[in-house]
Amino acid sequence: MRQGKRVGHSGTTILLITVCNFLISGNKILSGVLKPKTFPATKKLILCSLLFVLHSLTAFSEPVLRWGGDPSGGAPYVYSDPANPQSYTGFDYEFAEALAREMKMKAEFVPTDWESIVASLQRKEFDVIIDGFEPTEDRAREVLFSKPYYLFRLQLTVKRTDKLITTLDDCKKHQKTVGTLVNCAASRLLEQGGYKVKAYQDPVGAYQDLALGRVDAVLMDVAGEMFYARQNPELKAAGTPFQTGAYIVGIRKADTLLLAKVNTAIETLVNNGTVERIFRKWQLWDEEQVKLRTVKEPAFEMTNTKLNWSEGLIKLLKAASVTVLLAFGAMIIAVILGIPLALGQSNGGPLTRAACTVYIEFFRGTPVLVQLLFLYFGLPVIGITLPGWLTAIVGLGLNYAAYESQVYRTAFQAIPERQWQVAYSLGMRPLVAFRRIIFPQAFRIALPPMTNDFVALFKDTSTAFAIAVWELATAYRELANATQSYLGIGLVVCCYYLAMSLPLAHYARKLEQKLHRKSTGILSSGTDK
Repeated sequence: MRQGKRVGHSGTTILLITVCNFLISGNKILSGVLKPKTFPATKKLILCSLLFVLHSLTAFSEPVLRWGGDPSGGAPYVYSDPANPQSYTGFDYEFAEALAREMKMKAEFVPTDWESIVASLQRKEFDVIIDGFEPTEDRAREVLFSKPYYLFRLQLTVKRTDKLITTLDDCKKHQKTVGTLVNCAASRLLEQGGYKVKAYQDPVGAYQDLALGRVDAVLMDVAGEMFYARQNPELKAAGTPFQTGAYIVGIRKADTLLLAKVNTAIETLVNNGTVERIFRKWQLWDEEQVKLRTVKEPAFEMTNTKLNWSEGLIKLLKAASVTVLLAFGAMIIAVILGIPLALGQSNGGPLTRAACTVYIEFFRGTPVLVQLLFLYFGLPVIGITLPGWLTAIVGLGLNYAAYESQVYRTAFQAIPERQWQVAYSLGMRPLVAFRRIIFPQAFRIALPPMTNDFVALFKDTSTAFAIAVWELATAYRELANATQSYLGIGLVVCCYYLAMSLPLAHYARKLEQKLHRKSTGILSSGTDK
């Protein structure tokens, strides 16, 4: 919390009156020094300058409460206002403004990422967390919790045609996949219960996947269910809400004075009806909220996640296997498409060259993350629904094919034209000449950059988290955010990535040396120059 020395309104008023009296009573003095024509203008200039300086000092001295939240997919908590995209709205946004006013402070919203919101608080990027933040035992080791300002319950949602799932236990009994947000009380509850879980970065993707049949159910807070699922004719609530939890303000361990001020302000907002007014506006006020006004602090269930290193390593190993699958699958597509693109761009007709160039520039000029989101959410509009892992393979493959095509085009152009002529003189057809003479030499030239691209592809698989694909980077974020053990788990994840990329680079170097030895005596650099 940043605080300056606050200038009281009464002190500012007295200072302004004194200045005005000086300017009025000092006419004789100023007029004796200044020319008569310039005196009125000079007096106005001095008065305006002093007023501007005093206003700036007053504004600077106003205490600021910087609060963090994730506006991406954050409705109805905090999100960009559709009516005015340059500003934010949401019940947490309104609560933060009311909280700051009650504390005689100015609220300042700091957008951040939900998964790393606790780490961002520890780095002092903002003062408090206000974003549907739930108290858990693992978070209690890192931050202080305020009094609750809202009591929520969890709601299970299924497709309207689903007759099998009526409770959460049915999902476990029938081995159904349940979607939920990452790093929240619901995700911890599902993991502890041994359910098949698919974690999402935002509620939008979870409920869209439920409607498309990519998951069997979604478990989220009533606030998210009300905003995203209740008006969807394809979805329905399974059973009644259960498991009471709370939204609280998260504060750094050292800021005990700030915690006391926040608690006092929350108690005032609850008792004077401000909290009720905010949540009634968002249609979230229910009988549970009456407990907030009791003298005794309301009880709520707090989930926990503890790191079991043996299970954690196994989980990371499984995620690494998914990463390997994504990388190899995408690279195969990239190679298969890259060679025709290279040949078409360099040797094709005008239309072929234009089509290949448009493809290459499109996939090189747009972010791979945007391409994955387009394939995952855009294709179902035209009736093509792919699972997340297949979307990631296809999307990464299409993207890397554009880059690989340039590697192959350069390699083909590096082969002297005389090689083709010699092949034709030996009676070879173009396809045979390409397969037996040109391609082996071009492959040897393209192998180093191909290896570099393949290693980079292992790392780019982390972008698949945006379409809810569980791979190594996603598993790292889940474990680290749940346990706050970023360093230890991060080192393990780095070792996994090195274990995947180093053998690949070593084998590529061996293969390159082998191909070079085979070509010695047949073709050498400079022979055909």
